[in-house]
Amino acid sequence: MARIKHLAFFSDSPEKMAQFYVQAFGFTIKGRGKKSVWVTDGYLDIAMLWRADETHYHSGLNHFGITLDADEREGVYQRLAEMGHDPIKPPSDRSYVEDYVKDVDGNKFDLSTSGVEVKENLKTVFKEPAKV
Repeated sequence: MARIKHLAFFSDSPEKMAQFYVQAFGFTIKGRGKKSVWVTDGYLDIAMLWRADETHYHSGLNHFGITLDADEREGVYQRLAEMGHDPIKPPSDRSYVEDYVKDVDGNKFDLSTSGVEVKENLKTVFKEPAKV
């Protein structure tokens, strides 16, 4: 089965972006390229790519989700608060996510300890793929 293994962001400061995820979540630097920094949580990789000019800001990534183990939640939230990135409660119609945060470049990500759970009232949002 195909799985998402990395996400990429354009950034004016890839190193600063990478350090945010290392400091907040304990991710590790996987590698550095001439104009990029890669971090990983051991499963998913995130590439911070240097934004060469204005043409690199396109519709791009809207958000992504990070699922925390229940026993690490308090520590992560404390580190985020110390960094000035307090988690925000989502609108009430987003019951499948606990909070969201914006990183140093303003990229939004969801935080939860349960992962995405499809609830009865969301079946129209999360439709099963059509059988071929």
